[in-house]
Formats: sequence, C-alpha cells, structure tokens
Amino acid sequence: MALRARQVLAVLALLFGGAYLVWRIGWTGDGALVWTFWLLVAAEAFGWISLGLYAFMAWRVPETVRPGIDTARTVDVFVTTYDESVPVVHATLVGCRAIRHPHTTWLLDDGRRPEMRALAESMGARYLTRADNAHAKAGNITAPLTRTSGELILTLDADHVPLPDILDATVGYFEDESVALVQTPHDFANRDSMQHTRPDRHEQSLFYEVIAPGKDRHGAAFWCGSATLIRRAALEEVGGVRTDTVAEDFHTTLAMHAAGWSTRYHHETLVQGLAPHDLAGFLLQRDRWARGNLRVFRTRENPLTCPNLTVKQRLSYTASLLNYFSAFQRLALLVVLIVTLASGRLPLHADPAALLALWLPWTVAAFATTLALGRGRLGPLDASRYGLLTMAIFARAAGVLFTRKVGSFKVTPKEGTDAGGVEVLRATKMVVAFFAVLAVALVARTLAAAGWLALPSLVGFALWVTLALGVYELWVMAWTLGPLVRRRQLRHDYRYPVQLSGRVDGGLVRVRDLSTKGAGLDGLVDRRVGDHVELRLWLPDSTGTVRENVLEGLVRSRRTTDGHVTGVGVMFDDLDRATKDRLVEYLAVVRGAEVARQGLPADAPAPDVAGSPAEPSAVPRAG
Repeated sequence: MALRARQVLAVLALLFGGAYLVWRIGWTGDGALVWTFWLLVAAEAFGWISLGLYAFMAWRVPETVRPGIDTARTVDVFVTTYDESVPVVHATLVGCRAIRHPHTTWLLDDGRRPEMRALAESMGARYLTRADNAHAKAGNITAPLTRTSGELILTLDADHVPLPDILDATVGYFEDESVALVQTPHDFANRDSMQHTRPDRHEQSLFYEVIAPGKDRHGAAFWCGSATLIRRAALEEVGGVRTDTVAEDFHTTLAMHAAGWSTRYHHETLVQGLAPHDLAGFLLQRDRWARGNLRVFRTRENPLTCPNLTVKQRLSYTASLLNYFSAFQRLALLVVLIVTLASGRLPLHADPAALLALWLPWTVAAFATTLALGRGRLGPLDASRYGLLTMAIFARAAGVLFTRKVGSFKVTPKEGTDAGGVEVLRATKMVVAFFAVLAVALVARTLAAAGWLALPSLVGFALWVTLALGVYELWVMAWTLGPLVRRRQLRHDYRYPVQLSGRVDGGLVRVRDLSTKGAGLDGLVDRRVGDHVELRLWLPDSTGTVRENVLEGLVRSRRTTDGHVTGVGVMFDDLDRATKDRLVEYLAVVRGAEVARQGLPADAPAPDVAGSPAEPSAVPRAG
C-alpha cells in the first residue's frame, strides 16, 4: 500500500472512531448497566488513543543512509555477561573479533568465572570484572568507565553477535557533536523461538522496523540495552547508567535528553541475537521491561515532566509507556463480556442499525489501519496473541507506580529446551482462568437461549452479538495457547538451517542444518544409527576466505520420506578450537550477515545439491 493511502486510512479511522465515541457517550447509556457502560467506554477510548499514537509514530518510515566517517574515534566494545554459557559468549566474541573498524573488545563478567577470562584471552578480548554485582547490568556497564578510554562504547548483550560492519555503519553519526547514542535493531538467529510468528517476523519486528524509525523522526530513539553505540562523554555526564529502575537503558536515554543530548536510530540489522526460546523466558524478559519502564514515571526523568524534551519527544516516550496499560483494556473487555453473558445486563443500548452504521466502520477501519501501518511486520492477530500472553505481567507491573521498591534484575535465559505442555498453562494462569469463566458463561447463556436454564433475559440482536463475541474470544485464547502447549523444542543448541554442500567418503551430500554440535545431511542413505561419519565442509569466513573443515561424528538418527531413507542426523565429536571458531564465524557472522542483508528466510529450502553454489570441488581453498 502506498504511503499516502496508509495515511488517509489512518485519518479516516480516527475520524470514524471519534464520531463513534461521541455517539457512545451521548446516546447509548440509557438503561445500560452503569459500571460496565463506563468500563467499556474507557476501553474503547483507550483503543482510539492508542491508534492515534500508533499513527503518530508509524506515519512514515524514513530511509536509512549510512553517514560518512570524517573523524577517527576510538571505540570500546562492551560485552556484558553474568551466567551465560561459554558457547553463547564465544559466538559474540567471534563476531567482535570480525568487526572491521578499529576497536578494543572488553568482556565484562559479573560472574567472575575463570572460564570467561580464559575465553576472552583466547579471542583477543580484554577481561574485566568487579568485586560485587551492585545494580546488575547497569553497574556492570558503569564500573569499567574509569578503566577504559574509548571515545565511543558499543554495548552488546552476551548473546548479541555483531556483524563486521556495525561500526562502519554507525560511527559517522557522531560527527554531530550533540549525538549521545545510536540504536540499531535487534534481530534473532534462533528463528524457531516462541516469539517468531514466521521465520522473518518476530514479536519485536513491528517495533524495530516501523515504530523505532518513526521515533527517530521525532528525536525519540532510545537505548534498547544492546547493539547501541554510545558517546562516553554523554554517559559520564549523566553519572553513568541509571540505577533507579531495572530499565537502565530507557531511563538513561531520558537523562541524556535532560542534559541536552540527542539520540538517533539506524535502521539496518547489524546484530543477530538469541530470542527467548520458551514462554517462561519471554515472560521474564517482558516483566522486567514493563516494571523498569513504568518505574520511570516515578523518577525526575518522567517523560511528562523531564526537562529539555520537545513536545514530540514527550508524546513518543509517553506512547511507549502507555502500551503497558493495554493489559487493563483487554481485562476490561473480557470482564464486560462475561458480566453481560451472565447477567443479561447490557453495557449499552442502541438501535442495531445505528450501532452497525457507527461501530462497524470504526472497527473495520481501525483493524485495516493497524495492519497497513504495520507494513507487513504485524499479523492480523499478533496484537491479540501477545496481548493475552503479557496481560497478567503488564497489569502486575503497574504496581511499581504505587511502591518504592525498584525490583530485581533477572537475566533472560539464552539456551534451553521447551517442553510446552502444562508449564504453559501455569505461566498463563490468568488467561486460563478467563477462558474457563468465559466458557461457562457462554455455555450457560446458550442453554438459557434454548430455554434449558433460567437466566435474566438477553434476546434478539444483543444475544447474537454477545454470543459471537464470546465464541471469538474463546477461539483467540485457544489459538494463542494451543500451539504453545503442543510446542516441543528438545534441542538445547539451535541448528541453523543452511544451504551447503559437503563430502562424505568423496560423495556429495547436502547439509540442511548445522551447529557446532551436529548436522542434518540429505543424500547420505547408506548409514545406520551408530555409524561413523567424516564430513568435509568448505566455509567462508568474514573476510571471504574459504577453508576446509573436517567434522567427525556418529549417526544419531535417520530421516525417512514415504518409507525411504532420505538423510541422517549426525552428532559431532568434540571439535578442536580452530574448527569450532570457523563454524561459529560462518554460522553466526557470515550467514547472519547474509540473512540480514538479503532478507532470506532462515528456513528457506535448500537448492538441489547439483546446483549448490558451494559445491566443494569448485571452491577456492585456504589453509
């Protein structure tokens, strides 16, 4: 859809919504149950305001152009870690080593682990730790400021593998001496995570690809914790990373604005991280974000009162925080629906024709506008899905507005398995409870409509609309929870889908997935479980040099199609350090850059082996 068409649709939706709300408040209250009337009006008004703020931020997505670099600047790369495993941190340090722009990498280990010191030394990085873990990640970033000297600091979470040109793309912004930080998008290599709705779309896609570029137009880009290049002078001026909340990044950004600094967003994928692999990790992370960000309302950096913010910045930052109150909107809608089904008391009284003439255009236009402004990064039911999953934690997080407690910082797990099942239901107790209560109310109202149960009267158009809404809400809950309950992700280490050719005993095989632990091979049909395999792969590194890799292991599984063996799963023996480094560099850096640049879906089917662009016999070799 053309930009102008999106904008016209947004304006029409807001006009329809405004007219509908005026009519709702002025002409639909007679005879309605008073408290559900106003609760529903409040929920509908919140939806209208949210759409307006969404349009404000997503009105236009500007193109990103890399600024030129005229001034040589020293850069420190801070990789923060606490309890992440060696393989996770290893991949990030491999990426740091491949960064082309001159820099010094520092591994900041709050776990004080000897294996991390050894890893840093082996990867050419410097190692720093501190005596305690005061203020968690915020303290871990602030502590090294007196022990390092780079003019710019690139902050990376332990699982965020940078691409080689991350500094080439962002250092040029600091020619503007007012710029405090440049944020880049977060993308994720493990595209089988629970927050991925498609291989190329995840729960944060809308923010990083639509909302964040829009915020940049208003001077309201903010530090998102990682993949951020920061001017040391700006960070030191505000006293280091703020510790009043557990959203140190968002809070520190506001402090920088208050000190007169500006911020930028560079819309180009330059890191590949690890998304929470299961629902528990996802909810843990969102709970921390919600508690930390809402806590900012209780600090002097409250975006409503923070000094030196423009009107656009105040509106943009406040819009980000108001998103957490969408939990109460959804709760209100569910409560009104259940009470109406059970009591027969309507939250509004209106002529059906008038209701359809005003409510239907607003609803359709709002839905269409939401999708259009999302520019393909938001599915039709994504907002409902994630709204349900986060409803309880966002509602609970609002409690920070009424307490002095800052809350604790808990690290999001970067690895593990996902067994789904009953654990999903335990983690979503509020959704399950509403599902059960709504189902009972829906069944009871259906029985009452059939004359089999005595309930207060609800007839005609109101009956059918209420039943339809009840069935729809039940379906959305089942559609949200069902796949998570059935989900089984049993590999501890992510297997990257690849399109490679290799050789086993001189014969050509196709490699369909690969990690440092194993591979899936097509075309190798004469091996049985337990057989030894020696796989030879020729892989490019970040400089384009192709090297041979010999990977030995055992067949652990066989894959069949229509009763015929089509491939095998191989688990590698322990790899030597040089081979492991080359594998990690190819998977996390080289392949990550290919996916980021070309938009290749990570699960794209591999081509026929004969047509593979990486046929071993034709590949130049080194080493």
